[in-house]
Amino acid sequence: MTIYVVVDNAVHNAEEYAKYLKLITPTVEKYGGRYVIRAGEILLADTDWQPDRLVVIAFDDQEQAMQWVTASDVTPIHDMRRANATSRLIVIKGFDET
Repeated sequence: MTIYVVVDNAVHNAEEYAKYLKLITPTVEKYGGRYVIRAGEILLADTDWQPDRLVVIAFDDQEQAMQWVTASDVTPIHDMRRANATSRLIVIKGFDET
């Protein structure tokens, strides 16, 4: 079952956040993830929620997703995200048709 990591970031330090992006991107691939949404243009919102930078990353299974979220080599990079953006991250199971 596909597992998704969803991150809602309100960037408050764009220069440092850009450095974070260069570091985090290779780790997604390293842990088997693939970007589904990466700060795409919001076309319609029927609420006042307007994410500054919404990211969705797909992983083939829960183990891969949790490894990426908790990996010791990625932790300092996640810390960079939190230092330069107000950030919310969740790990969520995808739809299982069975």
